[in-house]
Amino acid sequence: MRRTLTKAALGLATVLLISSCMGGQAGGGAADGPPKPGGNLNVAVPTDPQSLDMVANPGQVTAHIGNMMYEKLFEVDKGFTARPMLVEDYTTSPDRLTYIFKLRQGVTFHDGSPLTSEDVVASLKRWQQVHRTGQLVTPDIEAITPSDPATVTIKLKQPRYPLINELAGAGTEIYEAKNLTGVAPTGFAKDKAIGTGPYKLKSWDIGRELVLERYAGYKSRSEEDWGGQAGAKHAYLDTVTYKVVSDQDALINGLQTGQWDHIMPTNDQYEPLRNNPAVVVRNLPGGNDNVVIPNFNTGSKFADPRAREALNLLLDKAAINAATGGSKDLTIETGAFASPDNKQFYSTAGEEVYKAHDPEKAKRLLAEAGITAGATIRIVTTNSYPEFGKWAVLIQDSLSKIGINTKIDTFDFATMLGTLTKEPGGWDITTLFFDSALTSPAQMPALTLGTLNGSSSPELDGLMAEFNASTTPEQAKAVVDKLQAFTWKQLSVITLSQSKLYAAYSPKLKGYGDFYRVFWNTWLAS
Repeated sequence: MRRTLTKAALGLATVLLISSCMGGQAGGGAADGPPKPGGNLNVAVPTDPQSLDMVANPGQVTAHIGNMMYEKLFEVDKGFTARPMLVEDYTTSPDRLTYIFKLRQGVTFHDGSPLTSEDVVASLKRWQQVHRTGQLVTPDIEAITPSDPATVTIKLKQPRYPLINELAGAGTEIYEAKNLTGVAPTGFAKDKAIGTGPYKLKSWDIGRELVLERYAGYKSRSEEDWGGQAGAKHAYLDTVTYKVVSDQDALINGLQTGQWDHIMPTNDQYEPLRNNPAVVVRNLPGGNDNVVIPNFNTGSKFADPRAREALNLLLDKAAINAATGGSKDLTIETGAFASPDNKQFYSTAGEEVYKAHDPEKAKRLLAEAGITAGATIRIVTTNSYPEFGKWAVLIQDSLSKIGINTKIDTFDFATMLGTLTKEPGGWDITTLFFDSALTSPAQMPALTLGTLNGSSSPELDGLMAEFNASTTPEQAKAVVDKLQAFTWKQLSVITLSQSKLYAAYSPKLKGYGDFYRVFWNTWLAS
């Protein structure tokens, strides 16, 4: 059971990392004045991270904290472009089958050990074995080897267009090789949570608070204008304290009274916070793709494609968004699975299917699929993210209007994942949201949900292979349109909308704005 749950979580890595790769404008600026070193930043988070192993537990809070501690060979900048991070430079052979990466010199882990090619190889091989994206990339990889202590070579069996973007994606964080030997499926212990990033773990009172402190030995890159998770990282703050605060009233009141400096509020708090002169509210590019997921597996009522078509036609997406989306400033009514800010993957393909709404036809199709009045549909959702439960209730209401019963089972997030995977045919619908700023099809849950809902297909595999064989951005974008059109054809997910991100924080926090919950290059005013 424990192993099964972990695989489910890994298969949904980018589902859970809903905000870890979200962009924003370049932080800081003349208006914030010169950086002021020192002080502690209090950050409220909705749950304890449970693990700081970003491969074994790619949850939202783990990602936010882990991004402060760990780094990758490449990181994405404020425009979602992959930039070298732990790599000094690299070369690609003319046949695009061999990549040689030279590592930056002088980079050390938090325990003082130097970064070597052995660490990189161990980390990437673990990514191949247990991370969903790594598993999808692996068939194209012949070998990952340490050519010398400062050089890593990746040899491919066939060219793979998005490889660099995938090396900048979730799960490719570089850990010390010695800490990856015999790691349990649940991840390594907190004493092994050691990276090369600007902050390191100081203390962790599980369920209450976690404290990071500046890593004095951090070696920054020099590029000040890359932003995002790339380029120069200056650890001005002495410490960053993450406080577990699940109650929304306590969250808002704490920000207003100065108890917290940065919070993660729900969308329905956006307008009140934006109108409060005592706090700063900042919109950030990127966002979440809000989805309903029908189950393709045998035993589910939605294994029949007519039932999936019916569900899409039944849902009044505009009404659902109006009821749950908060401010219109935060909601984009689109069927795209990538943010408009993510230009290489944003597409309007399938928009006519997204906009379709015909409850009478939906009722007929459900009857053809054997789902008639008196039937019961099981919706599995979570109370960890309030939006999910709200969508489930609105879906229930839509089905009840045509005489279909529903049973909603609500769990914490980890238990929900376990339920979905241990009972492959025992549920019909679930609700989730995905990161809409990912930069490779292999990272995108809308295209890789086969491990969760049985939506894999030879046609989808062929389109993924076609993307990987691209040689130009234009070719790749043409395949993106095909992929999104196919998603709306088979309805592996039904997108409700996209939600934009926003940050709410104290006016004392300066230099903030590159990526959501990135606190290097930030400081506290007096």
